[in-house]
Amino acid sequence: MKKIIFILLLFFGLSNALFAHDGPVSEGVVVQANGNDAADFKRALILASNMHEVLTKAQFEIVVYGPSVKLLTAFSDEVPLIQKVQSEGIKVIACGRSLKSEHLKDSDLAPKITVVPFGAVHIVNRQKQGWQYIKP
Repeated sequence: MKKIIFILLLFFGLSNALFAHDGPVSEGVVVQANGNDAADFKRALILASNMHEVLTKAQFEIVVYGPSVKLLTAFSDEVPLIQKVQSEGIKVIACGRSLKSEHLKDSDLAPKITVVPFGAVHIVNRQKQGWQYIKP
């Protein structure tokens, strides 16, 4: 009996591993980036990039709000990483409210950054649309 249970567990475990790369669990994944430092921001971008390698059919968005929006400026040290994830088809989104509170304008941002009126509301709306939410 133990052998049968072991074989079944082994079979189902291997079958899950074999089919893990079939495709996305949902249409999209929205990643929140609102940490207190550049390391939190980088972690969100790298996580989205790594997940995109596996979930190739899913859309990805990284929503940045709070003080982290300063890292989206055209002269930020993070521009190369931002451009890398954008080149993979990952959309980087800035919160308009956070831009105002940090005294930034849309024109201060790196190229191809999308601005939404309220980042947290954008995340909630994506969840209502069936997107998966990740906070690294």
